Amino acid sequence: MRTVTLHPGRERRILKGHRWVFGNEIADPLQSFEPGSWVEVVSSRGAPLGIGYINQSSLIAVRIFCAPGKKPDENFFRQALLDAASFRQFLYPGDSACRLVFGESDGLPGLVVDRYEDVLVYQATTLGMAKMEEMIRELLFDLFKPSAIVFRNDSPSRAIEGLGLEKGVASGKVADQIQVQIDGLRYIVDVLGGQKTGMFLDQRDNRTGSKRWMTGRKVLDLFCYNGAWSLSALAGGAVEATGVDQSSDAVQQASANAELNGFADRSAFISANVFDYLKRVPRASWDVIVVDPPAFAKTRSSIPEAKKGYTDINRRALLALKPGGILITSSCSYHMSEGMFEDALLSAGQASGKSLRLLTASGQALDHPVLLAMPETRYLKCFVVEAS
Repeated sequence: MRTVTLHPGRERRILKGHRWVFGNEIADPLQSFEPGSWVEVVSSRGAPLGIGYINQSSLIAVRIFCAPGKKPDENFFRQALLDAASFRQFLYPGDSACRLVFGESDGLPGLVVDRYEDVLVYQATTLGMAKMEEMIRELLFDLFKPSAIVFRNDSPSRAIEGLGLEKGVASGKVADQIQVQIDGLRYIVDVLGGQKTGMFLDQRDNRTGSKRWMTGRKVLDLFCYNGAWSLSALAGGAVEATGVDQSSDAVQQASANAELNGFADRSAFISANVFDYLKRVPRASWDVIVVDPPAFAKTRSSIPEAKKGYTDINRRALLALKPGGILITSSCSYHMSEGMFEDALLSAGQASGKSLRLLTASGQALDHPVLLAMPETRYLKCFVVEAS
């Protein structure tokens, strides 16, 4: 195993537990390493810092897996997967869907695994992890005995690693419809054609917590995808819920999920551009509005434009809220910090003539744990505000 030596002083972040080494922190000629190979990272004085894989094509040149003295062999991966699964079982013992592995936060950089009933869906987002896919598949099958293993290697981030986009069934057979239970609600999941790996699992705790604001209220669910916020609202006592999403496939799935849970008579789902839809909504017409858009800021350079987008969409939503109404609004853009998101909401409140009172502020679900030394693992912001 070759050694990667850091420039003086660049070990401090790694010593705190961060798992990324950037190319400009490395003293060695990067082109001399085999892309995707294992390397040992050492300080400028030769002190061992950890073992990871290298890819000089990425700004993140090395992703650290384990501490000095440990080996990233099959036993290491086996134990990491078992530990991750045990933690999720503790978190959600009665549910049949969860994020089983969340990359760096579970000590497995470049790997995401989601469970939907007895089907496992994984994403290998880095070259180093892609080289270990066969072993990962074998371990997943051996440890969890799934009926099928699906790979969703279609994340755009793979292009940075020099990888192509692909998806398919690695083993077993995937049923036409997979139904899962989350927080007492049933969902139909499309693991091959759906967004992400089939569901947005990172909002599950926020949806559960939001039920307290729903009783007896009319709810508008924007960017609704499969209707999960609408279903949680109705389960929490909302008198009606309307979901809006640009994708007609998503709207069909949301309608099917509402019917599956017995909410068809109190729900409606509309295929429309959300910004255009809000232009037509009468002012002060909804008790609760949920704004859960896709990431507006996918890079640091896109922050100014993203902030305008978050301000505009929340301004329009606030205008549609009744006095004293509740806005549940989110950003899943890591580059949009919590402070930036607050500023966007303040601007939206000022532009709409509303005073905003923050009721709760939370992040991603517990099965997407945050590695404290890596702020990059904390990406989701979900605010509940009262508008008057």
